[in-house]
Amino acid sequence: LAQASGRRVVAMALFDVFRILAAATVGYALELDSGGQAHVAGEQRKVYSVGDLHGDFEHFQVILTRTGLATFDSAGKAHWTGGNAILVSTGDTVDRGEHGRSIYIAFQELAKQAAEVGGEVVNIVGNHELMNLQGDLRYVASSEMSRAGEYGGEKQRQQEWSRVGMIGADIRKRFVAAAVREGIAFVHGGLDPSVLNQYGSLEALNAKVRELFDQETVTFNHKLFGQKGPFWYRFLADGPERKACPLVQETLQILGAKRMVVGHTPQESGVATRCSAPDGDPQLILGDTIISKAYERSFGFSRPSAVEYSGKSVTALYFPENRDAPERVVLHAGSSEL
Repeated sequence: LAQASGRRVVAMALFDVFRILAAATVGYALELDSGGQAHVAGEQRKVYSVGDLHGDFEHFQVILTRTGLATFDSAGKAHWTGGNAILVSTGDTVDRGEHGRSIYIAFQELAKQAAEVGGEVVNIVGNHELMNLQGDLRYVASSEMSRAGEYGGEKQRQQEWSRVGMIGADIRKRFVAAAVREGIAFVHGGLDPSVLNQYGSLEALNAKVRELFDQETVTFNHKLFGQKGPFWYRFLADGPERKACPLVQETLQILGAKRMVVGHTPQESGVATRCSAPDGDPQLILGDTIISKAYERSFGFSRPSAVEYSGKSVTALYFPENRDAPERVVLHAGSSEL
């Protein structure tokens, strides 16, 4: 299985090389996207977002396998099969569930593999990543602290979340507070225009967060880490639309984006939309559908999901246990031409 996955990765890499060379040969311009990947100018790629995973490695595997973005071998190692697609995690991989470590390691591997074939994996920092960097461990599953857990004990977990640890270093260096891909803004809680304007650009905001993360224990005492910051903010998701939607629109205008995607605020009925444009195109997507089984005690269910963005089309994907293919629910039926 691992050899087969390796051959698929090589084949996809060769395909992308030939695709780009062919485009250059016939006169198409090449450009770097915001993630630093080379592609044909004007070419639009499929984007997939995944909400709060909260330590559920099993549902994570289901989502990535059934979307065609990855396969997993018998040891649980991930192999990118998504070609030039973009996968965005909107944060909160950690806490509540028991297997956050496995997901973080998979994201690291997939980020490297995707980049080799023109794809990309983007990880957004959630409030639970932030809490762990701040030393607030109240939602950590007890098994993660035990010797029998994934980390091998409390001290080992502390080391892996440190500035130089495998997980802590990756979050501090590669993860971002917010990102824009293919005209779509991704953030964990929400991005208020006043916060964005304070830093002048998304790049400056991310740089400030990275600066604040560059310490062994991250401070609580900064506005970016408060209730209006991008990690905790809920007003865009649950405030009155007459007040929230103008803020969404202002942020999108600043970013030059067409919609914003958030996690953080659970949606018991599945992926939800707010702030529709005149043509019905939703400007705010709420993607936290209670993915993790760790929530079943509180909500009575869990619902693995993802959202697919293809051209102007937006489709919620669900993964019932009795079906191999995802259940597709169209949220906006714009042109899906890529």
